[in-house]
Amino acid sequence: MGSRRVTLADVAEAAGVSRSTASEALSGRGRMSEATRAAVREAAAQLGYRPNALARGLRTGRTFSIGLHQLAGADAFATQYVRDFVGGVMLVAKERDYDLMFLSAHPDKPRPSQPQVDGIIIADPIADDLRALELLASGAPVVAAEQFPAGMPGSPVIRIDSTRLLEGLLDHCFAAGARRPLMVAPDANSGWGVLMRSAYVAWCAARAIEPVHVSIAFIDGFEEDEAEMMEQLLAVRPDADLVIVPTEFAALAVVGSLRSRGVPIGADGVQVACLVEAGVLEHLATPVTSIDLHPRILGAACATALIDHLESGTPIPDLTLVEGSLRLRESTGVPAR
Repeated sequence: MGSRRVTLADVAEAAGVSRSTASEALSGRGRMSEATRAAVREAAAQLGYRPNALARGLRTGRTFSIGLHQLAGADAFATQYVRDFVGGVMLVAKERDYDLMFLSAHPDKPRPSQPQVDGIIIADPIADDLRALELLASGAPVVAAEQFPAGMPGSPVIRIDSTRLLEGLLDHCFAAGARRPLMVAPDANSGWGVLMRSAYVAWCAARAIEPVHVSIAFIDGFEEDEAEMMEQLLAVRPDADLVIVPTEFAALAVVGSLRSRGVPIGADGVQVACLVEAGVLEHLATPVTSIDLHPRILGAACATALIDHLESGTPIPDLTLVEGSLRLRESTGVPAR
């Protein structure tokens, strides 16, 4: 028969304090001397005491879990960005001893019940995502990992300063000779897509360049027919000397399409760049330039801000910008190393 589970009463008896004092000492609450708090913690460590999370949740009304909502659901894991973002959230959740729940994603079907979590991270909020709207109206603390599109209820946002990085990318490509750019980005349902297209149009206007861009649904970035789609998009501006796309799969499709036509990739032909970084882009025959949104760092920042707020009421600013970077490679004229 196994040994008896060590209880809070055992810790209190060993430390010579009341059960309530032991509870407050271990949770970091209550008014007591540091010596008393240290004695309780030492007794707990010596006895091997582990708090009963279920009982603690019943007392506090908390679940000690956070929810993660992403519209594309399991399909999104095809992209390195989403995998790295989730990894950052998971790392912080583990360090802070919180469970992470992946919330079901049905864009046009109401939730059957309120998710049993203390707070929520919405990755890439999309305007017509019914479940994201429900979560924002639920009353639970919410942090968004990207800009909200116009007309969508908001919450604190933590994101990369991607517009500045796009401007830097365009400046680099312009210096390498690009004068006829084509950009593909998510439509107005995506706040990120709106930011990217707005920055692109403003940059072109400042240089008297015609801003040709194509809007696609955010979820289209995970479809399997991107090669055919990119053929159609390139027809929008057949003379394009720079093509900027939103995912690594679209970048692969553009590279494949250009090669099938015998078009050189780089400053001497058509420059190619991607709005997100992925390891595969660096290992192509012609490595592709990208914007690194540092999704692992971003995911960790979202989880940290949310859990800090849940634990101590730390306010989350309306907007927090996290540093990103450019990965300049041969596809935009950077010589191979």
